[in-house]
Amino acid sequence: MEFFLLTTAENGSMPASLLVSSMPMRGMRADPEKYAAWLGLREGEGRDRREVSLVALAAGPAVRVAGSTKLDFHVGMPGGIGYLILSFSAPLTGMSGPMEQLCNAVAGSLRWVK
Repeated sequence: MEFFLLTTAENGSMPASLLVSSMPMRGMRADPEKYAAWLGLREGEGRDRREVSLVALAAGPAVRVAGSTKLDFHVGMPGGIGYLILSFSAPLTGMSGPMEQLCNAVAGSLRWVK
């Protein structure tokens, strides 16, 4: 599933995209703390290193991975069966200021319904 966001500002539009995907955890239970540590190790060192952190969303604990033009949320699915991944990208404006606030708000609005 892929969504494209188009926000208009005084100086023009700010295109962004949102890709939603799922990652099942076959044979193991999703553990956001361990997953965040593993993602942090994968990032390595250097100028392009993305910031990995744990955040609390309405949908539950999530791993947030922030870079200069991308912002990903790996949200634990109910029952620990895997992660729903929200991958935001803003290649022209970067992932800061209003665009970052918009993406945080979209991720924060995610809720699981029974």
